[in-house]
Amino acid sequence: MADYSQPDVVPKRVRFFDGQFLQEQDFIDEQKFHLDRERRQSRLLRFTGVATGLTVTSDAERRITVAAGMAVDALGRHLVLAAGTTLELDEHFDDQQGIEVHLAHREAATDLTPDEAPGGAGARRWDESPRIVVVAPDGTTTVAPDDAPRDLDDHTVLLARCAVANGQVVVDLTAAQRSTLSVAGALGIGTTAPGSDLEIGDYGPRDRHLTFKVGGDGRRSGIRLRAGSESADEGYSLEYDRRPVAGQGLHVRTYGPDDPEDGTTRLFVSPGGDVGIGTTAPVNAGAWGRVVDVLGAGSTKLSVRTAKVEGGVLAHDTGVFGAPAGMVVGTKSASPVTLVTAGAARLSVTASGDVGIGSTTAANAAGYRMVDIMGAGTVKLSVRTANVAAAVFAHDQSLFGAPAGMSVGTLFPMPLSFFTTSTRRFTIGADGDISMGSEPFTARWTTKHVDGDEPAEPHLRLHRDDTTSGGKRLFLELFQGHGNPLQDDVYPSIRFQHSSRYWHRIEGRPDGMHIKDGNLSSDAHKDLWAGGVHAESLTIGSVTIGQAELAVLKKLAAGELGIELFSPRLSMYSYAADVVYADTRHYVLAHPTPSADYRNWLIKIPAS
Repeated sequence: MADYSQPDVVPKRVRFFDGQFLQEQDFIDEQKFHLDRERRQSRLLRFTGVATGLTVTSDAERRITVAAGMAVDALGRHLVLAAGTTLELDEHFDDQQGIEVHLAHREAATDLTPDEAPGGAGARRWDESPRIVVVAPDGTTTVAPDDAPRDLDDHTVLLARCAVANGQVVVDLTAAQRSTLSVAGALGIGTTAPGSDLEIGDYGPRDRHLTFKVGGDGRRSGIRLRAGSESADEGYSLEYDRRPVAGQGLHVRTYGPDDPEDGTTRLFVSPGGDVGIGTTAPVNAGAWGRVVDVLGAGSTKLSVRTAKVEGGVLAHDTGVFGAPAGMVVGTKSASPVTLVTAGAARLSVTASGDVGIGSTTAANAAGYRMVDIMGAGTVKLSVRTANVAAAVFAHDQSLFGAPAGMSVGTLFPMPLSFFTTSTRRFTIGADGDISMGSEPFTARWTTKHVDGDEPAEPHLRLHRDDTTSGGKRLFLELFQGHGNPLQDDVYPSIRFQHSSRYWHRIEGRPDGMHIKDGNLSSDAHKDLWAGGVHAESLTIGSVTIGQAELAVLKKLAAGELGIELFSPRLSMYSYAADVVYADTRHYVLAHPTPSADYRNWLIKIPAS
């Protein structure tokens, strides 16, 4: 009786020769040898799984269809489904999840010969059309063809998982077991001497690419790298992902204890070329040509380093290096930060915190914290709004009428102000007026020609705007502090000078105001010229004339000063007697009493 069982190993191959008498077992053994080699190759190369087709779909209630295709089971047997096959799921599959669709090997003897045929009745063919077995978690089973066995072993190929709800079938194709290729040694493509597990090319003058193609949306193609045990499931993958739920584009994923089953995307490149690190949706709200978006939780760092320099760009929610929450650009090492345009250094911040603009070595000989701006000929530090253009200049040549040196000011007709403790202290108006400590310009210095009746010459004028009341107003004060009681008195002064012709000063002293020589080392007094002098007292030499004396001088000038002529020797007052000496002349007599009016005399000043 013929033996059709397939042994684990078929070492012998049928040898034919002329005149040989062949029996049915010889032809069976011939098939066994070729089946052994075919299945052994598929098994050892690990072709197990779906090679093509066999897609499971559903187009009606409680019905699935398996498309034509091919798969290889774990024993290396080829499972070829020649045509699409539809299976009806009865009501026992309702409201169940995890329903599995399997493709299994089947071998059936067919094509029977009639009993009257030479040699008697027998099957002339083996039908290896695979069987489709649908199994629910509760054990409910259906199969195609209908007469195929319903049992399953460990050598089937899983095509899909399904769920049935209210008769509707939902198919999950991600569960399908896909065909793989595995070799024990190195595999070479384009080379006969591979030095790695997989080596492509032999440095030949041609282009080579490793290309993965998948059809339709919602699929992935890529490379996965694993290290360690399978239970640890650690490694990386490079995948082009077309699944809409994951972000369509190129993903670099990690797999480990802290990653979900499908991995965590660490680097993402969108089809448009935007790059996301830590995100699969790079933000590009401004419609930029290209975006690199780095996203982290709490703090994110873009590191740029050498062996000696550690630089970085950081975004942080809580603050770092003494900076508040926000963004930081700089170095952690003691190295400067420099901005470059057109291949030249434009701005540099040294490790000590000094800033150089146009210079990479901020000149800081005194050791102060500083900002150093360096240029050729003219350097401008501009501070602007839409309406105000302000600047600080250093210039080797005249600028805006100013000599070579430094200039601070505005380019538009706007005032320039100086502040201390958030209060304006000094302002130069757009017209050149100067305001000190007043708002707005209630009192100001001016050097322009302001009065048509005055000569058109520049001069300094302290100007106070109109006030609602008159009275005492302080316009100008020279003040000297005197907190130290042991300090000598200070004599503040104002000096008037006309080059080498003359100089005078008005000097304040405890005893009053002095008109002196302009030389501070000299105490020589100068003349005072005035149309009239009004004083409560007047000192000439060492003699002081007070109000009483000045009143006498006033009566004297008016011819109203009356006196009495008294002789201390005789103790007599003189008077003009009524006795006429000759013509109109009278005698002058003396009397001891001064009370009589006729004894008063008047002192009169001649007219010329």
